[in-house]
Amino acid sequence: MKVINYQKTLAADLQHIAASDRHPANTHFHFSFASYYDPANMNYGALRVLNDDHVKPHSGFGTHPHSEMEIVSYVVDGQLTHRDSTGNHEVLGRGDVQIISAGTGVLHSEQNEQNDWCRFLQIWIPPDTRKLPVRYENHRFISSDRKNKLLPIVTGSNSKNDAPLHINQDINIYVSELTAPKANVTYELCEGRQAYVYCIEGEVEISEVTSLDTRDVLKVSGPASLEFKLTSETAHFIIIEMAADPEN
Repeated sequence: MKVINYQKTLAADLQHIAASDRHPANTHFHFSFASYYDPANMNYGALRVLNDDHVKPHSGFGTHPHSEMEIVSYVVDGQLTHRDSTGNHEVLGRGDVQIISAGTGVLHSEQNEQNDWCRFLQIWIPPDTRKLPVRYENHRFISSDRKNKLLPIVTGSNSKNDAPLHINQDINIYVSELTAPKANVTYELCEGRQAYVYCIEGEVEISEVTSLDTRDVLKVSGPASLEFKLTSETAHFIIIEMAADPEN
């Protein structure tokens, strides 16, 4: 892990984690999950799980239970088919997002029923309130929603952004896909907040201090002004922003 203290343009501390430093599983685990266990890497604030799942054709995750967890899925490539015990059945494509507030308990499956591979991010966040009723929502974004702009996709319990999907925790999620030459977007991270930035595709420079290659991670604490600048043909990244945790 490379730890960078930087004073050039920002006032916060920053950790850059290269893709090669994470657990080398087929499903790229960012935190302890399934057979990968590391007591020093259980979470980042309210973020408990981020898996970069690659699902081969006609396979996936069969029916299994969840409870007391907010689950966000972001489709990167291919098509993801969702079914659950409350009767929901959806097929989601690139850029689409679904949330499950698992609350008192739900059964669901996530399958790739197509002939091409599917890639999606699976994000788990413990809720701020227990024993809530099960709730499922999804939103189908078009590519122009996130092209060369910062798109709010999920809003939390204390948020003021206008994302179409809501979860029961003080956390906010944004995505962006930079494609235009010299494209850039800026994100203001407030004092008392922290962010987990994951470069999904391409390469992006951040505030002329560091850059993220595909699958690299940036952890940063506010206050900070983060300028994301395109340094390759495209750059696709996600920002998961939450209350600061003194433990990480």
